[in-house]
Amino acid sequence: MKIISNIADSYGLYSLHKKYSEKDQFNYVEEEVITFNSDFSKFYKKPTIPKIYYEKDKIEKDYEIGKIKFLSEVGNGYSNKDTIFHYRKNLVADNNINVIFVHGWRADDLNRLGKVFLDSFIERRYNFYNYVLPFHMERSPDTSLYSGEYFVSADVNRTLKSEQQAVSDIRALINYIKTEKKGKVIIIGLSLGGITTNLLSEVEENIDVLISLFYANDLSYTIFETEAGKYIKKDFLKNNFNYSLLKKSWEIINPSLRKPVIDLSKILLVSGKYDKYVIDKDTDVLWKNWGKPKRYVYSCGHSGIVFSKNKIKSDVLEFIDKRV
Repeated sequence: MKIISNIADSYGLYSLHKKYSEKDQFNYVEEEVITFNSDFSKFYKKPTIPKIYYEKDKIEKDYEIGKIKFLSEVGNGYSNKDTIFHYRKNLVADNNINVIFVHGWRADDLNRLGKVFLDSFIERRYNFYNYVLPFHMERSPDTSLYSGEYFVSADVNRTLKSEQQAVSDIRALINYIKTEKKGKVIIIGLSLGGITTNLLSEVEENIDVLISLFYANDLSYTIFETEAGKYIKKDFLKNNFNYSLLKKSWEIINPSLRKPVIDLSKILLVSGKYDKYVIDKDTDVLWKNWGKPKRYVYSCGHSGIVFSKNKIKSDVLEFIDKRV
């Protein structure tokens, strides 16, 4: 399995790096970075209940399918003024269990998590919300060469703002579900989405189950110490901005530096032993600092979401079914 995992991750990284930023993305406004990192509660301010607009597309097998939009409370460029979730709302069930999917970096569609879990969750009559991360897909500006280019980059301030916005947007929907719908909330994040779900666990009490799959932890480590960040690292080095400076600048979006506000029994962490995108040295730090919540470490790489799909699905469903 190790050989297959290495080949799959190496090919994935090769494909990933076919597109990279042609222009130097580096930007660092020291005063703003210091302000962001100085006040945790302000940076992760709880959003209000949003005024949601439904754009219904169709009805299919007892589900209404479409998009919801609402105004984001974090300013992050015109293309990100509207928060966007693709939704599937069950029209016949009364269990009111809601799943929020958070995709990974540079995703150009919302299918990866759905391919693993969608059919099983439809059988359980759950509602679904697929969050579009800032600067991805329809939230990408016209100047972006690819989905996600501007979320994680050598623009130190914009990366901070993007993660801040992601946490705020999802919390706003959770607030709506809990206040208006009185429903349960399951969060499932993948890779960069895993960082976001992990940060959510440190500020949002109203999460019933949290699943973090192949999660990154310290983004500065990912940029400087893994193959996934090599072109962003070049931008930093070209501008004499070193690892320690970046690590300090991005402390507030490093989930291993704090503890969850939800009970550890609600959290499941999943990692791949041979992951080339997200190194186990970094994922171990989070797991240990959090007090060692339930964790599965599979004999796979980052591509395990494909090759270990059935095992992941089985373990995650068992974890969720015991809690909702």
